[in-house]
Amino acid sequence: MPREEETTVTTAELQDLKPLTEFTVHRYHVDLTTKDVRFESIACTDLEDTLGGIARATKWFDGQEPVDPYSPEAPLMMNLGLLSGTRVMTGLRTYFHGWSPLKRARNGTPGLMWSAGSGHFGTKLRGLGIDDVIFTGRSETPVAVVLTMSEDPNGPEGPANFEFIDASDLVGRHSNDRIQHLHGRYPEAHFAVIGPAGEQGGDVRYAAIALSTDNQLKSGDSKARYAGRGGYGGVMGSKNLMAIIADGDDPGRQRGLRDLNKEINLGEGSRIYREIGTWRQMVTQGEHGIIPEFNFRPTGDDRHVALRRDPFEEAGGYEVRSESCYLCGIKCHKNIYDDDGEGRFRAKFDYEPLALLSVGLGIFDKEAAMDLIALCDELCMDSISLGVSLAYAMEWNRRNPGNPVADGLSYGDAAAALAAVEAIGTGKLPFVGQGTLRMAEELGAPEFAMQSKGVEYPAYVPHSNPGFPWALAGGHMSMRTFLLMIAEGETSVDYWVDAVTNRGWDYIRSDIDGLCKFSMATPAMHAEALQIAANLDIDEQALLDTTHRTFIRGYAVERKTGFDETDYVLPAEAHEPIESSELEYFNTPEFFAEMQGRILEELDGRARELGYL
Repeated sequence: MPREEETTVTTAELQDLKPLTEFTVHRYHVDLTTKDVRFESIACTDLEDTLGGIARATKWFDGQEPVDPYSPEAPLMMNLGLLSGTRVMTGLRTYFHGWSPLKRARNGTPGLMWSAGSGHFGTKLRGLGIDDVIFTGRSETPVAVVLTMSEDPNGPEGPANFEFIDASDLVGRHSNDRIQHLHGRYPEAHFAVIGPAGEQGGDVRYAAIALSTDNQLKSGDSKARYAGRGGYGGVMGSKNLMAIIADGDDPGRQRGLRDLNKEINLGEGSRIYREIGTWRQMVTQGEHGIIPEFNFRPTGDDRHVALRRDPFEEAGGYEVRSESCYLCGIKCHKNIYDDDGEGRFRAKFDYEPLALLSVGLGIFDKEAAMDLIALCDELCMDSISLGVSLAYAMEWNRRNPGNPVADGLSYGDAAAALAAVEAIGTGKLPFVGQGTLRMAEELGAPEFAMQSKGVEYPAYVPHSNPGFPWALAGGHMSMRTFLLMIAEGETSVDYWVDAVTNRGWDYIRSDIDGLCKFSMATPAMHAEALQIAANLDIDEQALLDTTHRTFIRGYAVERKTGFDETDYVLPAEAHEPIESSELEYFNTPEFFAEMQGRILEELDGRARELGYL
């Protein structure tokens, strides 16, 4: 991060902070059927409008009627948080929102969800003065949208220009190939693209969106960041929208951010991500006997140890490099290269793809893990949903050898797993591509389907985390209860009701203003960043209140669209003890039933009090 011109913001400057009512939202409505673009400048009336991200999007979707996510009338909102595209370190996130192809109530209604990704794309979008884009319709032919600065940024059509170009040449390409192809045509731009999976519609309900990075464009390697959860790559594909190309200016230096950025970069909060990355969870979960092997059935043995970082590096043959997103010093990306003189890039080892595409499938081989992760990225799928769906099919086959699915996929068969990933991503294995909930319904075996509300669990066993069902957008990124049993070891109903209703939801703070979760910035740091970078008059409590309201509104949208007590559940086998773990067993069916009733009553009451129900 370059040095800033000033180290602090003075008291006099802070007195010039603007109230939220002095902010406006630049929103574009794009009809891909007609190629019509409508701009509106919206005066902010509350912090949800001003802060953006999921706060503004959830407010907009509240009251909208759910529709088939793949229908032309289904809205796909792309937007930014107020800190996205600023010089606050990790302020890079772009969000995609809509009715999810994956998340679903038991009554069949699609659920509201979002997905987020970093990279450099969001910064380029911010440089164009864009806050929201709402896509509807369906282009008759494959199309890409090129976003550039308008000749009259203050005119009635807004600051950005929208150009629609033929994208037939992108169809069928892998995600990195698409990005590199576009980079050759638009060398100063950054890109949001789908891959082959996004072209398959309902045959791949967990297709992702790839966001380009500087390292990717410079090296040519497949190093995108992914908005993976919820299946919005398929929503883009259903609209025949192959790519979004953003060619805006990068932000200039901004006074007063040096100390804050130093704390984000070098502080204790982000230390573990600098040093090890999310890869560290292979050790944390393994030491407690809860590595999600074999479809979340931990064995307690040490086969997974070879996939921990230290043994991986000590064995030789590979180099691990810490690399980063735009202007970020945390360098959480742990990219793997062959250490053979040529240095071929292999894959990026984050915990979820590593665990769920290796040990979750009974695969303990490093080469196989890298190949599976790399192919998942190139086909542009959510690695979490892909891995859990594959594991469910393997577990079904283990229990039902006389009635196998997915060509008899079995644990430990890396070659068959790789072939299955290729088949899923190209629409040739739609049974697995539809996701775990729908597979379980078709087979009549929900008890070992590791999902809630249709969204597969990340690589943390639900047995020790009864908070999973109240996550709005994927088990660990929007309900921070997944590590509480390890950290605090509490097992009372009172504790877990409080954890869900008063603590877990705070993790969505970064999904509002645009900072990366790996910054580990405190609410006070978020508020300071908003004061300095956006000149917004806000304090820590106002930010927390907005975060809470956004969670309750998201929950209320679920309730209003048909999610009931049968949706806020865990699979039956998540209530069984894990024999390999020394963690106390507490999550019995009786425990969960009491906890569930109290949480629903509490959250329903808050939603009514706020006027959301």
